[in-house]
Amino acid sequence: MRLLVSLVLLVGCGSDAVDHTPNDPPVDPEACESETYLRYDNFAAGFSADWCRGCHSSAVPEGGRQDAPLDVNFDTEADLVTWRDRILVRATGDQPTMPPAGGPSEEERQLLREWIDCGMP
Repeated sequence: MRLLVSLVLLVGCGSDAVDHTPNDPPVDPEACESETYLRYDNFAAGFSADWCRGCHSSAVPEGGRQDAPLDVNFDTEADLVTWRDRILVRATGDQPTMPPAGGPSEEERQLLREWIDCGMP
């Protein structure tokens, strides 16, 4: 596991448009040194439920989203793949901005980065 400062997760509260395509996410061979045990079912689903979906869920009405854009939701694995780059920057970068009130430990953020770098299996 390595903490590489890059993109942002948990898509930010605010609207900076990014081109999103729900294709298979790329694997970063330099960051993903071995096959990861992390999967959507055993890691990312819980992580996003605990740290992201309080604002980034289609079930949260506009007034309860803390300025999270209405079109940025993490309800499914496909949603996380779609917003991969923004999640990397905002949640695992040098100075993470998501979630805005603090949130996951550095170790949890490193696990998120590993899951993403290894292709979001």
